[in-house]
Amino acid sequence: MLGTTASAPAKIILFGEHFVVYNQPVILASINKRLKIECKIEVESNKAINLETNNFGKKIYPLSIIKNNNQDIVNEFFYPIIYILRKMVYHNTEPYGITIKIISEIPYGVGLGSSAALCVAGVAAISGLYKRLKNKDEILDIAIETERILHKNSSGADCVVSTYGGLLYYHKDSNVKTLRFSNELSFIIINTGIKHSTGDLVSLVNRFRKNNLREFNDISSKYSRICCRAIKALEEGNLLNIGKLMNENQILLERIGVSTPEVNKIINLSIKYGAIGSKLTGAGGGGCVLSLIHPSDKDYFVSKMEKNGYECFPVSIEDQGLKVNIESSDF
Repeated sequence: MLGTTASAPAKIILFGEHFVVYNQPVILASINKRLKIECKIEVESNKAINLETNNFGKKIYPLSIIKNNNQDIVNEFFYPIIYILRKMVYHNTEPYGITIKIISEIPYGVGLGSSAALCVAGVAAISGLYKRLKNKDEILDIAIETERILHKNSSGADCVVSTYGGLLYYHKDSNVKTLRFSNELSFIIINTGIKHSTGDLVSLVNRFRKNNLREFNDISSKYSRICCRAIKALEEGNLLNIGKLMNENQILLERIGVSTPEVNKIINLSIKYGAIGSKLTGAGGGGCVLSLIHPSDKDYFVSKMEKNGYECFPVSIEDQGLKVNIESSDF
């Protein structure tokens, strides 16, 4: 029977966490860590949905769950897949079982877009299995809808960059624009090891905004200027300016309350060991720190951070977003 494979990349946010929710642009990029989903219809098996991952073990659901609105599983890791199956398979009467394997290189819950990659690759693989969606735009629409079950106030930016790939300028109310950069961008991600809830942090920022509206508007205006300058710095390949603007963006994130003492400690260490710029990436509250490094300093930087007990890894910008294979035909 038909089998499909889809993979989608993780992401980093260079500029704009949280401000994107309040009608500001964000600059983000897909990176060379991916989540892959393999699907196949099981003609001989029982009527079940067989799910397995390299990180969260296995789970079997009855096929009947597709036709039920099971709110009791909303908080389970596999719920987005069940939701996508419900969208794609509800009117399909073929009584076949389904096996879905999820293989992820992306750390979960630390701000690198693992949920968006799951939604994008999940929609693509499952829709390919049932020949439902025709292009990436349609896949993106369902992926954003699915991610908003997990993160109700999601801007959609993570799903956009996971679908299309590259370095993007994104604004909720305007078109996505691919940015060109004329110098090698060498990043190191440092994991605090502290998981976070994106929804809780979005709510925290919303409370800050309501209680400090004038200050928030001032911070937001300062971010807007940072973003404009960052586009120019990226196009010129001016690493010193990019790093300086990352540091300025971090100060604004501290002011709205989403940084933490551990994040600040890592940032201070990273600057000490040669980072041009360093800031949290993602929702904050822990998660990961993104540091811009001169390529020649990469090994020294990683060795120093690891001696301080931190998991860190180099990443590069991934030009390709979603990849899909249906049997042996490229998407």
